[in-house]
Amino acid sequence: MKGSCLCGGCVFELRGRISSVGKCHCSMCRKTSGTGSNAVHWARPENVVWVAGTELIKEFKRANRTTAFCSECGSPLPNMDNERTKWFVPAGLLDGDPGVGIRGHIWVSSKRSWEVIGDDAPQFEGNAA
Repeated sequence: MKGSCLCGGCVFELRGRISSVGKCHCSMCRKTSGTGSNAVHWARPENVVWVAGTELIKEFKRANRTTAFCSECGSPLPNMDNERTKWFVPAGLLDGDPGVGIRGHIWVSSKRSWEVIGDDAPQFEGNAA
């Protein structure tokens, strides 16, 4: 399945089985997404294949994670931290519907009052066990 940023400059393919969506409600994920939570698929690094736009990718390094984004439009991009065995792939970047549901919600204890969880996926106060 192909994915791309808002301007279409960064294009990738997500290969293999596409995971269900994980949603995080922590403050860092809210800031990354600009909304109440961050919706991501998990993928092994070798299953994220860049088709175009690698020269547009910029990274912001935090203490425990690297966030990638398109330098042209600012869209978040798949996490490219090679120290990790699985990467976050922002769910909204996929150009098609992968046909999967929500796996669960983490850091619900940090959820904002205006954010409504409208599904019956498991909810965890902190990180999932």
